[in-house]
Amino acid sequence: MSRIDGAVAALMDLAGWQRYGLALLLGVSLAGAQAPLSLWPLAFVALTGLLLLQASAQTLGRGWASFFTGFAFAYGYFVAGLYWIGIAFFVDAEKYALLLPLPVLGLPLLLALFPAAGLWLAQYAAGRSASLFLLLAPFGWLLGEYLRGHVLTGFPWNQVGAIWGEWPATMQLAAYIGVEGLGLITMLAVSGLALALTLLSPRLRLVSLGLPLLFALALGAGSLRLPAAHVPSVPDVQLRLVQPSVPQTVKWRDDLRQQHLQQHVALSLKPAPIPPTHIIWPETALPYLLDEEPQLRDGLARLLPSKTGALITGAPRRDPAAQRPVVFNSVFGLDALGSIAGVYDKIHLVPFGEYLPFRGLLHPLGLDALAASGVDFSPGHLSAPVIFPGLPPVRVLICYEAIFADEISDGSTTPRAGLLLNVTNDSWFGRSSGPYQHLVAARFRAVEQGLPLIRAANNGISAIVDPYGRILTSLGIDEIGTVDGALPQALPHDPPYARIGDIPLLALSLILLICCFVADRRSTKH
Repeated sequence: MSRIDGAVAALMDLAGWQRYGLALLLGVSLAGAQAPLSLWPLAFVALTGLLLLQASAQTLGRGWASFFTGFAFAYGYFVAGLYWIGIAFFVDAEKYALLLPLPVLGLPLLLALFPAAGLWLAQYAAGRSASLFLLLAPFGWLLGEYLRGHVLTGFPWNQVGAIWGEWPATMQLAAYIGVEGLGLITMLAVSGLALALTLLSPRLRLVSLGLPLLFALALGAGSLRLPAAHVPSVPDVQLRLVQPSVPQTVKWRDDLRQQHLQQHVALSLKPAPIPPTHIIWPETALPYLLDEEPQLRDGLARLLPSKTGALITGAPRRDPAAQRPVVFNSVFGLDALGSIAGVYDKIHLVPFGEYLPFRGLLHPLGLDALAASGVDFSPGHLSAPVIFPGLPPVRVLICYEAIFADEISDGSTTPRAGLLLNVTNDSWFGRSSGPYQHLVAARFRAVEQGLPLIRAANNGISAIVDPYGRILTSLGIDEIGTVDGALPQALPHDPPYARIGDIPLLALSLILLICCFVADRRSTKH
């Protein structure tokens, strides 16, 4: 027996806490494959180790052992990959620091249920066949990731496919199968490696290595989609993205509101080789109710050197006609006359950050402080592209709306969007991995939709991204300044993923699991 075979056998013989402990460590190492480290080989090591543990006699066909092995792996992955959420609780440490275990240790407990359940379903369908389980595991994982992105409003952060976010050629497959599909074929390559390590026949080992080889060929084909030349720009549009990097600890101080406004104005008026036609400020850049401040609108309109341009900014908005307080996290477009030329209200709100779920139950328990205030933000209703002066139709994405791939296309008969506009405020999370991961997710939306991405952040990371997911120009975390550049043109047609989404891959996964389950039960009876 070779050293590799011996190591594989020793790994698969682990039981009890040794097994779960190793699964936990493998999950932690998978987090290193995500941004900002982007060490994608770690994903192959970690996931191959997981599948070997799952395919061993210690877990195969044993429901709870199988489930807890996958759960330990996923828990380690989410604790290491999402630690940065806890940094936001130190913005007002006196109020929130004691709640730190909830996001850092508690949230991963919930998220880990989904990949663990997906792998358990794959084992249940495979019966006691280790080889069949290894082939089905990627499809079970896909189902788990899909559910994680939809149950209880969803949190599809750091899918396996996102490990390729720093590799534009690899990202191009998302135009056809989305980031979930990219994760599926990554997992299939891992399955091939695990099969090669477990099969005894040299011939079968070579056959199983065909999966990683096909994966490599598919990734290579992605480079053929990238054009050799730069994407042409939209005529008569010059963008300026303002990044003030206002610390979150002082962003909402009443005595500093005017100072913060003046900082935005000063950055907007900086000399530029090409005067901007459109100035874009980040999420909640204005701590004022813009639609109720006509003098402020008139003053802001003077920032525009072009009569055909617009100032686009994030600001809160309220419904004065509502009987109870109704407040929206919104984006406004102002024309050169100071008129409001378009409004978008955020639809997918952040639980506990912008509203308190189950307020009637949690408020009496003293958890009201978890929400942004005693008054929750209300969700908007219209996801159609917004028309701002001088721009193609704009699909606005506020903050983490950019991580939801299947919510970008509204499926209506409205004109196709010409760009994605993501305004955000990642200063909550400091110089952690969170802002880098957020940018990767937004870049995948550009590839999936075939649209340029314009990203204006209060802090980290503002960028102009072409419809192939390539960053043309950007401003890093904690930098104060502007991002100036032209607007890349959208691709002339929607990529396949923008039209069909995840449904075909989900249907394939379910059909495979169900067919294998039925076949296994029939063979058992006979």
